Amino acid sequence: MTDSRPVTTTTKDSPEPGATPSGTTAPPEPAASHGGPDATGTTRPRVHFPGLEGLRALAAVMVVVHHAVSNAYPPSTTGPLYASAVVMDAGVAIFFVLSGFLIYRPFVIAHAEGRKPQRTVSFWWRRVLRIVPAYWLALTFFWKVLPTYDLGDQWWRYYLFLQIYDQDTTIGGLTQAWSLCTEMSFYLLIPFWAMLMALVARRVRSVYVDLAGCFLLFATGYAFRQVASPHVNPGPGGPGKWAGTFQILPSNIDLFAIGMGIAVVSVWALREDRLRRFADLVTTWAEPFWAAAILLFAWYAWRVGPADVNVGYAWGFWQKRQAIVGTVAALILLPAVFGPQEKGLMRKGLLLKPVVWVGTLSYGLYLWHLDLIKHAVTPFAWPGEPRPNPDWTGWLGQGQYHAHVGKLFAIGLIGGLVAAAISWYAMERPLQRFKRLL
Repeated sequence: MTDSRPVTTTTKDSPEPGATPSGTTAPPEPAASHGGPDATGTTRPRVHFPGLEGLRALAAVMVVVHHAVSNAYPPSTTGPLYASAVVMDAGVAIFFVLSGFLIYRPFVIAHAEGRKPQRTVSFWWRRVLRIVPAYWLALTFFWKVLPTYDLGDQWWRYYLFLQIYDQDTTIGGLTQAWSLCTEMSFYLLIPFWAMLMALVARRVRSVYVDLAGCFLLFATGYAFRQVASPHVNPGPGGPGKWAGTFQILPSNIDLFAIGMGIAVVSVWALREDRLRRFADLVTTWAEPFWAAAILLFAWYAWRVGPADVNVGYAWGFWQKRQAIVGTVAALILLPAVFGPQEKGLMRKGLLLKPVVWVGTLSYGLYLWHLDLIKHAVTPFAWPGEPRPNPDWTGWLGQGQYHAHVGKLFAIGLIGGLVAAAISWYAMERPLQRFKRLL
C-alpha cells in the first residue's frame, strides 16, 4: 500500500505546522520519528499536511461568495445556487476546525513524547505576530484611509479583539473579524487546556485522555448554546439581549474540538501501525468524503437555509447548523490528514499552485474582501447613523447596494487577493523572521 504519511521536513527553521507552502517533497520518515516543533529549539522532524493550504483557500472563497450574495441588490432569493451561496459563511467553520487541528496537534505530540510543549509565551507571541499586524493594518485602512466605518470612542475594543463582547460593537469595524476574536480566545485557552490534559495524562498515561478532553469541549458547545439561545433571538421587536452570543468561543468550541480530536487521532496513528493502516485504507480516496460533504451541505442549503431574521439563532436551528457545518469540515479535513496524498483528483486539486497561493493569502483575503465589496456599493453604516462618506455612491456608481453578485464577487476576490498579497509580501512574511524572538 502506498505510504500515506504526511510530508516530513527536518530543517530547524521550518515554518509552523500548516504554514509550510504545499508541494514540499521531502521523503517521509519512519512513523516513530514524526514529531512537532521542539520547545528546546533542537532540530526535530516537522509534519506537513500539503492539502491544508487548499482547504484554507476553499474556506476563504466560500466567505467571499457569501458576502457577495449578501450585498447584491436587487437580491436573488430563489434557486439552488442562491441557496448554496447564502450559507457559505460556513467557511468560517472550516477555519475553526483547521485551527483546532493545527494549533492543538503540537501539544498532543508533546504529551505523547512525554516532554514539555512549546512555552506558552512563545506560543502566544507567534499567534500575535501572525494575526495582529495584518488585522490592524486592514482595520486602520478602512477606518482612516478608505472609510467604511467610524470606530468612534470605542476604537480600542476593535484593536484589542473585544468588540464581540458588547452589543453595540459586536459586528462593527471589520464585520468578519468577529471570528478573529473567537480565534484569539481559543489561543488564550489552549495552553492551559493542554496543561490540564498533561496533568491528567501523568496519572492515566493514555491517548484517551486527550480524546475525552476533546469530547468534553465538544459537549460544552452544545450545552452552552442550549443555555444561550434565548439571549440571541431577535424576535419581531428587535435585537435580543446580546446578539453576539453566537460569536463567542463557548458557542463555537465544538468546532475547534472536532479539529482537536482529529489531531489526537493523527498523532496516535503515528505510533500505532494498525490504526494508521486502517485510517489510510478508509481514506484511500478523498472523493467519497468530499461527495458526502457536498451532499450534506446541499441538503443544509436547500432544506435548512440561513437563520431567519425574525427568529435568529433559535436553539434547534443553531444546534442543527453547528452539527452540519462541523461534519462537513471534518469530512474534507480527514482525507487531507490521512491517506495517500498524491492519489485522486480532489487531493491533486488542492495542490495546484494557484490554489496553494490563494490558501497562503487566505487570511488577508478574509480581512480585506468585505469592505472592498462594500465600497463597490454604498458603504455600510449602522441604522440611524451617518455613513462615513454620505456622498459616496459606490465604485459601480449605481446607488445604494445596487450591484450584480458576479461583479461583487470579482471585486471581493480579485481586490481582496491584491490587498492580501501586498500585506503578505510587504509585511506579514517579513515579520515571521521575528517569531523566535520569544
